[in-house]
Amino acid sequence: MLSIFRADRHDLFELAVRLLEPEIAAAMPSNRPAHVVVKPNWVQHRAESNDAWHALITSPDLVHQVVRAVATLTKGHAVISVCDAPHTYADFDAILSRGALRDRLASVVTEWPSLHLETIDLRRERWFRQDGVVVRRELNTEDPRGYTAVDLGARSCLHGHGGEGRFYGADYDRRVVNLHHRGDRHEYLLAGTPLDADLFINLPKLKTHRKTGITAALKNLVGINGDKNWLPHHTEGCPADGGDERPVVGWADWVETRVKTLAQAATLRAPAIGGTLYRLARRRGIALLDGEGTSIRNGNWRGNDTCWRMALDLNRALLFANRDGSLRTATQRKRYFCIADGIVGGEGNGPTDPEPVLSNVLIAGGNPAEVDAAAARVMGFDVECLPIVRHAFDRHELPIGTTALALVTCFDERIGAQIPVSDVAPAVPGGFRPHFGWTDMIGAPPGIACGAAGAARTQ
Repeated sequence: MLSIFRADRHDLFELAVRLLEPEIAAAMPSNRPAHVVVKPNWVQHRAESNDAWHALITSPDLVHQVVRAVATLTKGHAVISVCDAPHTYADFDAILSRGALRDRLASVVTEWPSLHLETIDLRRERWFRQDGVVVRRELNTEDPRGYTAVDLGARSCLHGHGGEGRFYGADYDRRVVNLHHRGDRHEYLLAGTPLDADLFINLPKLKTHRKTGITAALKNLVGINGDKNWLPHHTEGCPADGGDERPVVGWADWVETRVKTLAQAATLRAPAIGGTLYRLARRRGIALLDGEGTSIRNGNWRGNDTCWRMALDLNRALLFANRDGSLRTATQRKRYFCIADGIVGGEGNGPTDPEPVLSNVLIAGGNPAEVDAAAARVMGFDVECLPIVRHAFDRHELPIGTTALALVTCFDERIGAQIPVSDVAPAVPGGFRPHFGWTDMIGAPPGIACGAAGAARTQ
């Protein structure tokens, strides 16, 4: 059942045991230990502008107590994989040091000696940056269970998308992402550990997101892939030419894009020389090439029609793909449960530089679309203005949301009642402050278009 809890009213361990007991019972194989994957949001070890992390990553307290709960419910007869694929330049060891999480996880093994507990960095490659420019790349220790290419084909949300050939991934080499997404081919490189799980427990962080509006259950699955350059993040250009990189492209935007493309290509070919030139350009402030500031670029706005599609594709790949990349039917979903961490949420320039919000909530449920619908309302946002949530309820051969959005209800402990998800109140007065590219998605009344609501608030 979809539920919203006040975090300060619960012992996290006891709550996790209560929520996960039926899930563990249903997932336990009869002939071997259960394999349970716990997937936090470990995007990076520190915020972009400072060393803060409480609003950035999933609470170490929550991760620890969920792992304890799984160990207790399985009596230690389980393989628990705590894993994520952070940003390629994130420091994985530093993430595990936050809140002394590494030591706390080790204490669970002391409590349950038969338990096999592993923390896995799912990235295949690590990058090292200087002044925001990649200057060195190293192969990473890979997922011990390998990787699987999952091709959604015509089932992909990107199938037939007009941006084909102009997708931008996560690296300077645009050829890679467009090789894996063209025609009837829409391919993602999923880590074997999440695909192997008997039970997948998603522990996302409740934050704003510059490309999808929010990040919670659905967007958190970006961290189950092995190569982020297989993931389309935006489409080059503007809506007038079928792109979604920015609202319009003027002459200055055109110059910026060309300089950026040339500098990145030079950095790939000759990192020492090209990287130096690219860093010099950034330091000189040529059109704010890092994508920050107050100008919309790099798909960081509500017109991004690419990134939500990629995120929903990853959810379908996890829920329905086999280890060999084949796809199951709609009735053969992977067993899945989510506890979204809104103990301290993140607002503003999320997902990597959020400001903390003392939202004091946890959202729990077995369907990621429903969890995110509740999360959007807890944050004070209009679900209709969030394509990543709205389209998760679309009819599809491999459905994510299995109940019509208008019929989804949740138990809201804050008021002690079962209510329609559309009636869920924000966790803080006025809701979360969105990223500046998403300012017209706040609390639009039913039937009012997002743009109209935004215009009304500015009058």
